[in-house]
Amino acid sequence: MRKHTPLLINFGFLHTVGSLLLVLLFCSSATAAVTLHPSLSVETSYTDNVDLVAENDAEEHEVITTISPTFDLSLTGRMSEAVLSYTPSYSIYSRFSDNNELRHSASLTAMRRITRTTRVELTNDYLYTEDPAYDTIVPLSELDTTVRRDREPYQTNSTDLSLIHQFGPEDEIALGYRYYFLRNDDPTYEDSDYYEPSLMVTYWPVRNRFGTEVEVGYTNRDFDDSEDYDDTFARLRLIQRLSPHLDIYVDYTHEWTNYADEGTDYQVYSPLAGFIWEASANLSISAGLGYFFQENDDDDDDVDIDDEDGLTGSLEAVYNWRDRNTLSLSGAYGYDQTDTAAETLGFTEYYSVTGVLDYQLARRLFSHFLAGYQRNSYTEVEPERDDDVWRVSASLSYQLLAWMELEVGYAFRDISSDLETEEYTENRAFFSVTMSPRQPYFLSR
Repeated sequence: MRKHTPLLINFGFLHTVGSLLLVLLFCSSATAAVTLHPSLSVETSYTDNVDLVAENDAEEHEVITTISPTFDLSLTGRMSEAVLSYTPSYSIYSRFSDNNELRHSASLTAMRRITRTTRVELTNDYLYTEDPAYDTIVPLSELDTTVRRDREPYQTNSTDLSLIHQFGPEDEIALGYRYYFLRNDDPTYEDSDYYEPSLMVTYWPVRNRFGTEVEVGYTNRDFDDSEDYDDTFARLRLIQRLSPHLDIYVDYTHEWTNYADEGTDYQVYSPLAGFIWEASANLSISAGLGYFFQENDDDDDDVDIDDEDGLTGSLEAVYNWRDRNTLSLSGAYGYDQTDTAAETLGFTEYYSVTGVLDYQLARRLFSHFLAGYQRNSYTEVEPERDDDVWRVSASLSYQLLAWMELEVGYAFRDISSDLETEEYTENRAFFSVTMSPRQPYFLSR
């Protein structure tokens, strides 16, 4: 079994423990109600491409069994609340036992109300795993769609701290700070950190008729090998409420990206218009459409870098019926920075579409279906690169007993790229059993 890097693991847990200490300040043990809800999950999964290699390489299949106890701790006080979830998970490989690994997943959400209108919020998400494509359920737009291969461990941690003051029914000011890091045991992947203070003000000068949103932020990005840079962001939105269920808006975003040394600085201008419509108690629709212009600040006459431009926008429709049936469709078109993932690829144009259906087939039988496509165009790399990412997953879960759930599922992921070395196809299938008590344990009097 591989040797771990103690510094990396300790560094990740340092942030989680630090966040937990803040929670202890948020919640007084003398007055807080404390509950513990444990569970145990055993899963066996099959993959036909364990290292996510390209089609022309030797694909290896594998059967992986994971044993995962989970501990959900909730604290609720008069002025505060917090939820801490921790899952250590041991993965056992049937063919390549050198990949056996103890994974860690932890999440924390906490809120402390300072006054009736002012509160502090804290969230922390930590992951340590060797699985290069660990999540088969979350939509592509929320995942790392760059290519990570092999089974060397890596870890990520994201901490968000916000101070929020509400000074009207829909008026508030939020001061936030976010810190994120990525650490890799494999030296071929780049470690990164970013620090992001931000400020957002929402104000309705004419109540229920005209509103504004102003958001500013600054992000400093540090890398092991790639050039460091910082990004300044400003956004203004003007909102008109046409009815209690329909808002229309115009939005303008401006970004300045500055590299520390030799990189080409640039600005992005992005106007947009859209609406938010609560069509009924069961249906909500939001959409926006605009255009972006990327302007490079190139002072070197010997270097010719093309400016980029294109559509930007989003569409989301969610329909709920009965208790647990939901259909959601979403799409997005625009630009981003690919810099917190397995690959650091810079300015990225993308468009994506995702459909998710959760449907109750019987009293104890539930289904989940997801299909998604995303195209990423990486314009800062040489040569420029386009990736097409496809994702399909389906699962059935059955509540066999009040304390036991069975689940079976399948997931397909395919990446096609201009660079054949960046392609792969993977099929996964899994079966899991989860056991948990019907009621949590009350730890406080």
